Amino acid sequence: MMATALAREELTEAFQTFTELSGALEQSYRELEAQVARLNGELAEARIERVRQERLATLGEMAARLAHDVRTPLAAALLYASRLGLDGVSDADRRDIAGKIVARLKHLERLVADMLAFARGSGVRLVRCDVGALLESTAQSLASRLGPRARLTISTLAPGLAVLGNAEALVGALVNLANNALDAVADGDARVEIEARAIDGRAAIRVRDNGPGVPAELRARIFDPFFTTRPTGTGLGLAVVKSVAIAHGGTVRLEDGGPGACFALELPALGADA
Repeated sequence: MMATALAREELTEAFQTFTELSGALEQSYRELEAQVARLNGELAEARIERVRQERLATLGEMAARLAHDVRTPLAAALLYASRLGLDGVSDADRRDIAGKIVARLKHLERLVADMLAFARGSGVRLVRCDVGALLESTAQSLASRLGPRARLTISTLAPGLAVLGNAEALVGALVNLANNALDAVADGDARVEIEARAIDGRAAIRVRDNGPGVPAELRARIFDPFFTTRPTGTGLGLAVVKSVAIAHGGTVRLEDGGPGACFALELPALGADA
């Protein structure tokens, strides 16, 4: 009887110890869980703050670059405009001066548009966009840029091909790629082809030119903001294209081979009933 009582007492004590340890372990688990949640929250906030600081730094650099780059074409436009009021300027000279003023103002417009597109980032509203219609709009936007010897051809090899996107942003990206292609041919005898086709559930849009191509040592930097090899370039054209591609769940790359350069913009394609 005495042994039985001792055994029962030991079991009760063991059970009580187990219960206390279980409670302590559960409390420790809850505390650790709370600490992990707090640390995850702090980490998320730190990431958001880091991204915000990086964005602010980029925008600050962009503002400084904008102030610098606006000065030259603005000064040129003002200089040309001041000549319009001079006595003895012929009608032919006035037309020539007016054309130069318009060219400088168009450069300013392009510069500001690139800056705004880059600053906007991915804040766009997405709707169904017909790829063929995007190419047509791109061709219309480029009409005033084509010289007498330049040629632009567009083709859609997948009728009905569509993407979920912002038409204005996508057309702007394609115009940027085409403008780069036109600028690449120094003598104005540019041949630019924009072709769209469906590949493995994606809309693949390629922009080809007959220019000299991109030197191997520059290929890794061409999508960096503010990187340019042209005196009048903003350095944001391809950065904007990349930003638009990412915002639409897509990619953009410079393809290997030649002649000329070929940029491929790929976006998730929508089904026929989407």
